Amino acid sequence: MIKPTPAMRAASEWYARLASGERSTETQQAWRTWLDADPAHQSAWQQLERVTQHFGQVPSEVGMATLQLPPVADRRRIIKHLALFLTASATGLYAYREQPWRGMLADASTKVGEHTQIALEDGTSLHLNTNSAVNVRYSATERVIELIQGEVYIETAHEATTTYRPFRVETRHGRATALGTRFSVRDLSHQTKASVFEGAVAIKPRYFGGEAMRLNAGESITFTDQKFAGKLAARATDMAWINGIVVVYAMRLDDFTQEIARYKAGVLRCDPAVASLQISGSFPTQDMESVLQTLERTLPVRVERFTRFWVTLVPA
Repeated sequence: MIKPTPAMRAASEWYARLASGERSTETQQAWRTWLDADPAHQSAWQQLERVTQHFGQVPSEVGMATLQLPPVADRRRIIKHLALFLTASATGLYAYREQPWRGMLADASTKVGEHTQIALEDGTSLHLNTNSAVNVRYSATERVIELIQGEVYIETAHEATTTYRPFRVETRHGRATALGTRFSVRDLSHQTKASVFEGAVAIKPRYFGGEAMRLNAGESITFTDQKFAGKLAARATDMAWINGIVVVYAMRLDDFTQEIARYKAGVLRCDPAVASLQISGSFPTQDMESVLQTLERTLPVRVERFTRFWVTLVPA
């Protein structure tokens, strides 16, 4: 990997200052002095301009070299510009897309244990589950939610525009195009899971050569970037997390542990000696301590804590 140069980092810092609204006469003069001091500075600034425009981060009518920047810039977008600049200068677009910190730069995100609901500009309701991140791209021709990590539940709105814009969710493995619906999409790292609760969704793996698969209400499916798995039943309990609960029936304890670990910071493990125990019930996602206490009361297990961030379920 090529290390970003001091000039590249300085250009990023100047851009952050100017785009954040700090555009006094003194600041602009200092920027101009820095720019004219070294050809490397001019080269870095021009490269920053090219990269940000290439990735669609700056409107075409905005010319950074003439400081025609928004009066009050969105700070998250500024951070994206700088990350794109340094990354593209070093490793290119592919590396940018694979960086684990992309969730930090997302348009919307949640921390571990958090859940949030967002109303999009067309009236669509978007729920983000624990440790999730999305980018939202709306244009005159399409509506796209890019799921970077985690899980989303969506209630699409009816388009009010004269020209219909398809609504789809994109993941690392492919896309789910809504056909007027309520559905969820979850990134499982090695595959994506889509579940439909109302309406229908068309599923297409990224590198699949055949036709998209139609998923109807009450159906669920997992897929990789090349193929589908078999259809399964989508249960109403699969979307219980939007109400802050996890509902399970006769689930193995190791599978249950893996599920609730999504809502707890740190490491939560299940000893193989108790992995096959089964559990049923509904459990609050916002109170993992109560869930662990319930497990100790109802199953022959003990919660062993190395630290509060390293917990293992072991035989009682």
